[in-house]
Formats: sequence, C-alpha cells, structure tokens
Amino acid sequence: MELYRLLQQQGFGSRKECRKMVEYGLVEINGAVAEDYRQDWTPAEIDELVVDGEPWELQTGPIYVMLHKPDGYETSHKPMHHPSVYTLLPWQFANLGITAVGRLDVDTTGLLLLTNDGQFVHALSSPKRHVAKCYEVTLKHPVADGLVRHLLAGVFLKDDNEKIAADHVEVMDEITIRMTITQGKYHQVKRMVAAAGNRVLDLHRLSLGTVLLGDLDEGQWRYLDAAELASFGFAPAE
Repeated sequence: MELYRLLQQQGFGSRKECRKMVEYGLVEINGAVAEDYRQDWTPAEIDELVVDGEPWELQTGPIYVMLHKPDGYETSHKPMHHPSVYTLLPWQFANLGITAVGRLDVDTTGLLLLTNDGQFVHALSSPKRHVAKCYEVTLKHPVADGLVRHLLAGVFLKDDNEKIAADHVEVMDEITIRMTITQGKYHQVKRMVAAAGNRVLDLHRLSLGTVLLGDLDEGQWRYLDAAELASFGFAPAE
C-alpha cells in the first residue's frame, strides 16, 4: 500500500494531508525519514512509525479500548456543555470511527469501553446479553434498613409497568453501596435508588462484564487485552 494511503488508513487525515506530512519530513519509518509518499509499505514491514515526533501503534484491525472517564465529560461526539470523552483519546481515533459502548452521564465516572467494531457495540448493548455493570454509588442519605431489600426485590420506575431489580447490592459503608445491574435503562441506577427512597450523589462504574477498571488512572486509556476481549466472545486481530 502506498505510504500516504496507509497513513490515511491509520487516521492521520485526508490523502492530501498525508502526502503533505511525508513531503514535510514528518513521517519516520523504522528510524528513517520517509521521502516518497508513493512508496509501498505493508504493516509487517513497519516496526516503528513516528508521525510529527509521536510514535504510533499501527492499527491492523478493530480497536477496543477502555477509558477511565472523569467527571465533567460528555459521552458524545458533539458535546453541548462539557468537553467530549473523545478528546481524551488520540485524535486519530476520531478518524477511525471510534464510538462508546453505551454512555456514562456527564457526572458519572469510571469504566467506559470504546471501539470501532459495530458488532462489539451491538453485542454489549443488546438486552439479550445481560452484560453485568457494577457501580459504586455514593448516597445522599445513610443506607436505610430496607434499601437493599427494595433494590433486590425490584422497584417501579416512572412510566415502566414492571419492576426493575438489581442483580447484586453490597453495603460498603454508611453512605456507599456497590450495585450490579444487567439492564441498560436511561439513568437506571439513579432512578432505582430514588424509587427506593434515597438519592445518588456520585456514581462510579467499576466493571463491565468481567472487565475491571482496576488501577487505570482517571482520564487515561488502554487497549483491551486478549483475555478481556475473549470474555465478551471476541478475539483480537491477528
């Protein structure tokens, strides 16, 4: 593949922009400045790609990443009032069609998965998959005796005709619980807690399926590993 086309495929811009990058001496391959934007390269021939001084890991298949979403970011490509979570990722990802698997509210923090694999988005978003989502919930009022019982038994949400129940609830301290759900209704945790007689002050997603946020720092991202992808029934590109 001609170099400028390969750069475009990697999200570095239009064909014209990628040609200019090479002409301006901004592209290095395997330690040497690339001089001919029409030179053919295969990903297997490229051990190291540096563009405008920044190393770039070649993307040869779908991209799967996790992000530790901070407070104050919108899960939107067109945010209205706050910065977008996509600004926390490499800018090239925007040109590669990266999108979030579901959304986290602007004031909700924690684990967010993102990908450009539509099948992955559909699989994890489908109600039939019942993918577990665990949240740490900080409450406005101390945990009442009946709160956990109500959440596990199910509560009626406004405009719903059937009860929605948590799959697991664990009391962590006087005002903190960990709550696992397998549905994906709008503002579900906040609405369930309100229906059970309390109010959510802070909401932090700890895990999705068996994938844990772990010690990933706030605002940071990383690729999902092979085992994490396999837990959802997917395999990394060869």
